[in-house]
Amino acid sequence: MTAMATLRYADPDTARRYPLAVSGEAEWRLLNGGWRVTLPLPDLRAGTILVPSLAFQPGGTPARSAPAGAGSYIWSLEAGGAAWPLQQVPCANPVEPVQGGPVSTHIDCYHIHRPLQAPCLHLSLTAPNPPERYLLCASSRALTLATPPLPPLTAALPTTPGTRSQMTAPAAIAGRICSPTCVSMVLDLWARPHDWLTVVEECLDPASGLYGVWPLALRAAAARDCLGAVEVFDDWQEPLLVLQSGVPLVTSIRFSAGGLPGAPLAETSGHLVVVYQAGPSRVQVCDPAADPGAVDRSYDARAFSEAWLRHRGAAYILPR
Repeated sequence: MTAMATLRYADPDTARRYPLAVSGEAEWRLLNGGWRVTLPLPDLRAGTILVPSLAFQPGGTPARSAPAGAGSYIWSLEAGGAAWPLQQVPCANPVEPVQGGPVSTHIDCYHIHRPLQAPCLHLSLTAPNPPERYLLCASSRALTLATPPLPPLTAALPTTPGTRSQMTAPAAIAGRICSPTCVSMVLDLWARPHDWLTVVEECLDPASGLYGVWPLALRAAAARDCLGAVEVFDDWQEPLLVLQSGVPLVTSIRFSAGGLPGAPLAETSGHLVVVYQAGPSRVQVCDPAADPGAVDRSYDARAFSEAWLRHRGAAYILPR
């Protein structure tokens, strides 16, 4: 695989809401009292990141009332007779990450170190019924890009999101909750009733102690009728389509000291911001690491593209 590749499957209603093309519905098969979906993948080259993604509302549960803890699932990548499971979501029994060999496992993604032929992803869902609404994705790209591209044109949301500063949370967690704070800003944009600090609690991963685990962010949003995905991108083409559709991007960025002029953080190995406008010269974001009143920021497009697209290029897409 030399370029970005993404598979998307959803029920018809969720597919209509999602701003990027969905291939069709997933085939849920009953297996050992639960449900399984198998996704055949293109061959994966060394140096690839693979990100599986699931958001769902349990079968038999009315919309807008799905509990955040309903159902659990596990992704497993298989190729050549070997299997690499990720951590269960939500985590019940932490598994040691696999390091070395052709694949390394991380909390919410895979890094491919040697080529895999005819790989497939298996999703095992523990629930009495298949989901009524769901969005299932698998996206991949080169883990690192040499020269991230700039946005070729300008796209913006018709309405600027409201701002929220993570720094107003209790001091013990304030510096660690950019992910649920960004989710909260998107939920506010869509007028989904929620308590911010409850969302924060739902995003705490007991295995790692982190609040930034991607599947838990999707889970918290789906519990409030906002079914989205985590995808990786290697350019601005599809992200601009997302913005043009009126949906913000919650992007995962990282940069060394001085790498993003004007940012409230001097440097970071991982931080999330809400992008609501992007163009060839500037990118407008809500940066939750800023103090109240300064969350709305404007960043140089080249510096932001480096911070976002050079490594991983991951983003939450959470449509209305």
